[in-house]
Amino acid sequence: MNELRLSIRQTFAAIGIESRAAQQSIQSYSGDMQIKQQQAEMDFSSTPAQLEIDSSQAWSALAKGPHMEWNKQLYSQMKSVFLQHLAQRVQEGHQMADITNKRNAFADIARSKVFDQSPVNYIPGTPDYDNVHISYSAGGVDTAITPSPVEIEYTPIKPEIQVVRGKLDIYLRQKNSISIDVTTYDWYK
Repeated sequence: MNELRLSIRQTFAAIGIESRAAQQSIQSYSGDMQIKQQQAEMDFSSTPAQLEIDSSQAWSALAKGPHMEWNKQLYSQMKSVFLQHLAQRVQEGHQMADITNKRNAFADIARSKVFDQSPVNYIPGTPDYDNVHISYSAGGVDTAITPSPVEIEYTPIKPEIQVVRGKLDIYLRQKNSISIDVTTYDWYK
């Protein structure tokens, strides 16, 4: 039995694309820069510091101070020394007047006088580190600065740019088509 057969064949279109990338080269050079600045004006003035050392009490405590000060220190003690000596003479007079005393009053007084210490203090003070007085006053510094402006000159240089254009080709590599065929078909063959 012969039957008819219908065949439909289709081919799709094919598009071809060829491209070449663009090329670009850039050369950039540094610009010319000039910086100018005058020196700033600076003015400094200062007041000197002051250091005062007073060691007069230390020298007085060592009995090496001024002579008049040492005499004044001794003189200030004389009234009390006089009164002590007067009281001692009165006591010695009573001792000599005591006839009931079997000892020799004159020998006893002379023996005590040999080892007697002077009531006058010849060293007017106690040597100590606190006897030196130090005072320090710091000086000041005045600063005046007048800044000067900065002058900047810049000359730019344009960059060199070279471009080679790219290429893009689009074309039809294969056409689309449809073919329709009618053929006979034998089942037993």
